[in-house]
Amino acid sequence: MNKFCSIIILIVFVFCFRLSAKEINDSIAPVKKKSPLFLTLNLTEGGILPTEDFISKSGKFPLYTSGSIKFGVSPTGEKWQDIAYGMPYYGIGLYYANFYRSKDIGQPLSVYFLQGGMIGHIRHKWSLHYEWNLGVSFNWKHYDPIYNPENIIIGSGINAHVAGLLYFSYQLNKYFDLHLGASITHFSNGASKLPNSGINLIAPFVELKYNINPDKADEYKNYSLKPPYVAPHMDYDISVTITTRQAHLEDYLDDASNKYLDRNFHVFALSFAPLFVRNYKYKWGPSMEFVYDESSGLEIIQEVDPISNVRSEYVRLGKVGKRLSLGFSLKGEIVLPHISLFAQFGYDVLKGNISDKRFYQIAGIKIYLIDNVYGTFGIRANKFSRAQYLYWSVGYTIKGKCRKKYSTIY
Repeated sequence: MNKFCSIIILIVFVFCFRLSAKEINDSIAPVKKKSPLFLTLNLTEGGILPTEDFISKSGKFPLYTSGSIKFGVSPTGEKWQDIAYGMPYYGIGLYYANFYRSKDIGQPLSVYFLQGGMIGHIRHKWSLHYEWNLGVSFNWKHYDPIYNPENIIIGSGINAHVAGLLYFSYQLNKYFDLHLGASITHFSNGASKLPNSGINLIAPFVELKYNINPDKADEYKNYSLKPPYVAPHMDYDISVTITTRQAHLEDYLDDASNKYLDRNFHVFALSFAPLFVRNYKYKWGPSMEFVYDESSGLEIIQEVDPISNVRSEYVRLGKVGKRLSLGFSLKGEIVLPHISLFAQFGYDVLKGNISDKRFYQIAGIKIYLIDNVYGTFGIRANKFSRAQYLYWSVGYTIKGKCRKKYSTIY
């Protein structure tokens, strides 16, 4: 099992542990109601975006079919967070996809964590919702220089599963809801093993949701609940990252005998972000990323065996100074119950790795473990598509004080 698979499983475990502990503490209250449960069946028929010739080699727009079953829990509507965040729900899902190319792509199976909520009501029985998925996928026919050399989109048998869904919900009755929407799905290993172009899917879908105990969700929903006031202040996030990445050999040698170097290089990073807090939903501010990348400044040495006339390449690490980079970014964070989603757009003023562009992007999720200590799982990329590395970091939030004593805002 590779590193990002272990990280995703750890995140799901920590989240479920925190959610369970919270439910246990809340259950001490004498009038605590059980949370509504649901079961959803999803069917999708869509297309594979042809990012590589390998995908569209038939000359036709490639299609795929997928199915998913989800089990989750919804809030009761007794808390202000339930109303303010659009009745956010959480759960797990099982996913299967058929690309009609089992010999060179495979038929992946996924296990994923899901979170969603309501964006707004449209009419009496209609509403607009969002959902995102994060998980691990298996059963891929990945790249192999001998048996599957054309598949440069998937370099490993285990890959991350990331998806975003937007859908309309129609209430058929109190037990069943019908969902109609569209989804974008991405499979990748985050450049933890090359090649790694990834697979991008886009498709409409239909879902049938079964509400196991629906009366509890509607009976206790209280739309008069108001969020607390939030005094404007600063939060200071400090985090440390330890991860690995692989190098694109083709960036260093045009005539390499094997452009995919199966070797992991260490990456260490220190991040500092002063974030402006003005309400309970958003944080934003500048961020600084100081990175030590072992793959930066490396040299590829070619040798030819005089007897067999076989050419080979080996790696010589660069000087320590060439392995360092310093970047500044703008960070935005969406705060949800239990977790946060964040994204960053940055620029390296000090750049070491020639295979990476100066303009970089970072995205991920953040979970507070205890008090102000948090863990994050994310990806750093170039060109909004080429992954540099997946990472796991541990950080600490220093809570700032309100600098002014005038009235606070939501």
